[in-house]
Parts: sequence; C-alpha cells; structure tokens
Amino acid sequence: MALIAIGGLTTAAFALTSGPYGLVIALSVVAGMVRGNLTLLQATAVTDRWGAQHYGRLSGLLSAPAMTASALAPFAAALSATTTGGYPWLFGLLAALALLAALIATGTSVRAGRRRA
Repeated sequence: MALIAIGGLTTAAFALTSGPYGLVIALSVVAGMVRGNLTLLQATAVTDRWGAQHYGRLSGLLSAPAMTASALAPFAAALSATTTGGYPWLFGLLAALALLAALIATGTSVRAGRRRA
C-alpha cells in the first residue's frame, strides 16, 4: 500500500513539475526506485503466499495483466492525453487513481488459513 501511495505521489509530482531538468531527473529516479521496489515485492509475493512450488506459472499469472498494461500504456497515454487536456492533467488523473487504490488497499487484509505450503 505504501509503495502504491508513493508511486501516486511521484506521479502527482510529474503532473506539477515541468522543470528544471535536474528536478525532473530526480523525480524520475525516485519513480524508478518505487517501480523497482514494486517489482521486488511482486517477486516475493508469490513465494510468501503460495510457496516456491509452481513459482513460474503463478508468477506469470500474477504478472501477465501488469505486463499487458505496460505494453499498452504508451498508446493509451497518448490517446488519453488528448482526451484529458494534456499530459499534466493525465498525470494528475493517474496520481488520483493510484492514491485511491492505496486508500482502498488500507481496507483489505489477507485471509487467515489461505496459505499453501
């Protein structure tokens, strides 16, 4: 939940910042660090929840929707930027969605007894 919230904040920072270049680069580095940590979390989530058996299949099932969204993102962003009035508005919308997702995640929990060895 924290990584999603921080990702939303970095996206909001992109919506509000157009320069100087040093600041944009620093924001890009922070956003990349958040994305890298989400990748590491995803890699460990499979074994933490379901064990190491069938890791490849389960990891693939977990990551397929995210990879599909990543592949379609450049096209969808270009199309959405014209609809929302430009990239700053698009990044603001994406930041709001990420922060909403983080808020919703605070109300979720892992069900006890669902873990397989």
